[in-house]
Amino acid sequence: MNRVSVMFLAIAVLITMVPTVQAGSIQFQYKLAPDQVWIGTMSSQSETTFMGKKDINRTRSIIEYRISKGPKRGWVSLTAKIKSQKSHSGQTGGQMDLSKITFFADMHPSGDIRNIRHEGNPMPPPDPGMPPEMKAMYAQSSNMVADAWKNAVFWFPELPEEALVPGDEFDVTRKMGMGGSGMGMQSQTISKQVFTLEEVADGLAYFTVKDRSITKTEGIAGGTADTKTAGKGETVFDMESGMWTDLMVKSRSKVNMSNVPGMANMSKEVLSINKYEMEQK
Repeated sequence: MNRVSVMFLAIAVLITMVPTVQAGSIQFQYKLAPDQVWIGTMSSQSETTFMGKKDINRTRSIIEYRISKGPKRGWVSLTAKIKSQKSHSGQTGGQMDLSKITFFADMHPSGDIRNIRHEGNPMPPPDPGMPPEMKAMYAQSSNMVADAWKNAVFWFPELPEEALVPGDEFDVTRKMGMGGSGMGMQSQTISKQVFTLEEVADGLAYFTVKDRSITKTEGIAGGTADTKTAGKGETVFDMESGMWTDLMVKSRSKVNMSNVPGMANMSKEVLSINKYEMEQK
């Protein structure tokens, strides 16, 4: 066998030993960097049917994210504030002032988010003469508001380790809690989102989304509520900026309530449209 034949044989053997990477595959990652400022717009519309009556509610929240150097290499720190929130009537959310809460978290390019915390109190100042036990409940209520919002503020799904091609999918499972031991109301949610890459064009990746969640709430006037939600939608990821430009999900929820004083076991249905939009300032 001559030298040329030996060389080609060696190359062929090496090719069979190297893992193949599918042509056109894309590795997704977030590209948040220190000194960036992002503006997120969260819009929601819900239609609730309960005891034959329908109620429609619309809200629009503006969230500012400031990015700084993270605690270790490859990570960044996020400081987020809800700059404004308006309901369909133009009101800003009653007596609560959500702009008084500041949320913090550390984030990896993969979307792994850790050390979520908050400071501030959205509730109006308590009455100076309020008994100590009432003040404690008041503080707990403030923490519940922050718990309810932290997952909405840091909504970014964790990205897959593997590169994707159109037709591939990845899923994100989250466990979220609100309230805790000694509090009047507690809520636990398990959600799963499945993202399917449909198309890549002009630096944008288009996904469809399926959403499922189960929530169990205890302490509603001594009763409980079980909520099952199913939804679907679509989202776009900008590969140059490394961020989702928008995500929209339409969902249907059914809430079953039991052991609530003064009511028989009842249920209500909620139709929702939730949309997130992100733009670098």
